[in-house]
Amino acid sequence: MSMTFEAFLWALTQQESGGNYGAVGVWVGGDRAYGRYQVMGANIPSWTKKYYGRSLTPTQYLNNRAAQDAVVRGVLGGYVKKYGYRGAASAWYSGNPNLHNSTRSQPGGPSIKGYVDSVMNRAAGYTGGGGSTGGSGGTAVAVPKLSSAELAEQYGLSSALINSSKELKGLFNKAVTGSWSGARFQASLKNTKWWKTQSSTLRKYITIKFTDPATFKQNWASGQAKVNQLAVQVGLASQINSKGQSSQLLRDAIYRSVALGWSDARIKNYLGTRVATHDGVMWGEAGEYFDKLHEVAYLNGMKYGRYFEQAARGIARGVTTLETEEAKIRQQAAARYAPFRDQILAGQNVMDLAAPYIKATSSILELAETDIDLFNPHIARAMTAKPAAGAAAGTQMPLWQFENDLRNDPLWKKTNNARESMMTTARAVAKDFGMAW
Repeated sequence: MSMTFEAFLWALTQQESGGNYGAVGVWVGGDRAYGRYQVMGANIPSWTKKYYGRSLTPTQYLNNRAAQDAVVRGVLGGYVKKYGYRGAASAWYSGNPNLHNSTRSQPGGPSIKGYVDSVMNRAAGYTGGGGSTGGSGGTAVAVPKLSSAELAEQYGLSSALINSSKELKGLFNKAVTGSWSGARFQASLKNTKWWKTQSSTLRKYITIKFTDPATFKQNWASGQAKVNQLAVQVGLASQINSKGQSSQLLRDAIYRSVALGWSDARIKNYLGTRVATHDGVMWGEAGEYFDKLHEVAYLNGMKYGRYFEQAARGIARGVTTLETEEAKIRQQAAARYAPFRDQILAGQNVMDLAAPYIKATSSILELAETDIDLFNPHIARAMTAKPAAGAAAGTQMPLWQFENDLRNDPLWKKTNNARESMMTTARAVAKDFGMAW
């Protein structure tokens, strides 16, 4: 049976470092090898620039798994196409593809032939995905496979996020089938319609995960501390155990905070719903329905007591459906936000319809957009305002009127916008009195 590249790559990985991304070789002639595939330090700046898109130092490369994977697939893949598997192994070890039968000893390692033979024998025993082969006399080695959730994490996403988009799910499945590196997945992700329509917060989260692992870990740790504190505030027990490990609930909330940019108020709202359930947790399918209904309600400006828990159980039991319960929420939202009734019943979320008012509030009062939602008093008034006398039913509050109302908020006087406006007015008055400065 023919060899596969995945079998060859796995065998070389085991030969070089045993699969350790943090491996560092001994000094040989003023240089040393770094990472899972033991790339010499002198090659790292140029190889990472070519195959990863950014020149890295050996230390940066050692701490960047995506860069290591991108480099080996680029360089080694090229060797295989030009020299075949034995020649590629020889070129990787010695720099010369024609020495694969050389028995001359090498500094700090086996002969070139010994190295190449070892890699080929390991590859023959590979039993992972991609059409593994089993050579005669080879010992089958069980290669652990990552679950879909683990693969999603490797690519910087969550399973829930992947499954939320048909386009994203298709790309993810293609990446898994083709054993793409994180760098290749991210490059393809940036060309999708999904990427181009997502928030800058999520795009920044994914980019930092791949390009700056140290900062990513720091951001996650900060998010863990903050979100756990919010969990305690709303009445949940600490979601971090004695070993410093986070609960699944806390990890989900951290992701929403760090990756999706949810405000503290929204995170507290999300965590607070768990308090009303079984010690803050609802499991299985009911838990999925619970989260979905809560999200639909939040995006449509509706708050409920125990409705989420009761409806989720009803859906899981088969006495109602998710569509039926979502329709109830939309009917109530349409009644509350009457000027937008038709759009809401057509499936649009009130949060999206409120986008112009949210952006105006953010700009004029100098607040982060992620801190403004439908429960903000300004947004609530704008979305529920009754048409002026003589105006047609369904008429929405004009944006200019909304912006004028915002400037009556005491917060506006504390903004840079207000100070600049007052200074401009003062200059105009002074100029009228002949005292321009």
